[in-house]
Amino acid sequence: MIVIINLDFTIKSTFMTIIRFCIELCIRNIVINILFYISIIIYLARALSKNYVARSIENQKFIRIQAKIVHRFQAFNKSLKDKQNKYLVCPECAQIIRVPRNKGKIEVRCPSCRKSFDAKS
Repeated sequence: MIVIINLDFTIKSTFMTIIRFCIELCIRNIVINILFYISIIIYLARALSKNYVARSIENQKFIRIQAKIVHRFQAFNKSLKDKQNKYLVCPECAQIIRVPRNKGKIEVRCPSCRKSFDAKS
């Protein structure tokens, strides 16, 4: 028998417990406790769900959203360091695209997905 330990689950449950402890230190309220336990029950039901297809689809959506956010921060940091080029993020595929600065409003074509969009450089 193989036992798989989900470390992500233990980290999230520990985090939720810390949050609950902090809230209880500030406010001792039955409504907050009920909301906390409801959220834990919903989290456990979804984490232990056997509907792998639905969880996989949700995970792919989360990864796409996370990639867009992370790439925006990476592009911003690169733009701060590079004074000759500006870094943009494709709205379709979140690919980071380098364009020259001070060219005004230009049309940019993503090399990855071939989508065109307007941007200020």
